[in-house]
Amino acid sequence: MKTNARKAILFILVAIFLYSGYQLALYLYDGYKSNQLNDRMRQQIEASQLTPLENSGDEQGELTAEQIKQQYQARFHRLHEINSDIVGWLRIENTSIDYPVLQSNDNDFYLNHNVDKQASRRGSIFMDYRNTSIRDDIHTVIYGHHMKDGSMFGELAKYKDAAYYREHPMITFESIEEATAWEIFSVYIYSPDDQFFAYEFADQQDYEAYLQKIIDKSRYPTGVSVSSDDQLLTLVTCTYEVSDARFIIHAKRVL
Repeated sequence: MKTNARKAILFILVAIFLYSGYQLALYLYDGYKSNQLNDRMRQQIEASQLTPLENSGDEQGELTAEQIKQQYQARFHRLHEINSDIVGWLRIENTSIDYPVLQSNDNDFYLNHNVDKQASRRGSIFMDYRNTSIRDDIHTVIYGHHMKDGSMFGELAKYKDAAYYREHPMITFESIEEATAWEIFSVYIYSPDDQFFAYEFADQQDYEAYLQKIIDKSRYPTGVSVSSDDQLLTLVTCTYEVSDARFIIHAKRVL
């Protein structure tokens, strides 16, 4: 009986070891595949023409808004051949955050699907389904997983340190219509008890009150002034100080 018990225990331990190894292999392969996909996306966007911001004038003068829009649509054409759900490109200089942004008709699909719409634990960087245009929306929200290897939005956790913020205060978002720049002004951990996150606002006073609340919530002062005339970009990822918490970064549009 003792021998059989030992064999059973050994069998269980071996099974656990093999299952753990299998899960680790899946995780590593998913990471490799995700990195390959995103590298392919970067090559496509970098191979296209310079953005109108870098090439905004010619002998006839400034480009019109419609010409700028056409240039950006051409710039994203190759990416849309891969996935028409791509709505832009998010980048924070000198970080690993350099990704296409997807948008579905809900906030569930790209939690666990990559740019090729294949199942992936890492998912994609994606925009809230309620947003329509980064040019027009008062509040644009973008989500991404906090991966332990630092990919996706994993590197956002470094903004818990004010010194890191001072070195990386800007976010760029290139849409299919134009390039935009955003200055970070608030960084904080949002717990399930907070219950104040908002996507839409009843009026200007409601928006002003919200801006003041998220400024006061910041882990450290940034010195960036914000008003109800500013558009808001928010990056959201998981954090683990408390159960079901989120790490949130807010930025205002400056370009």
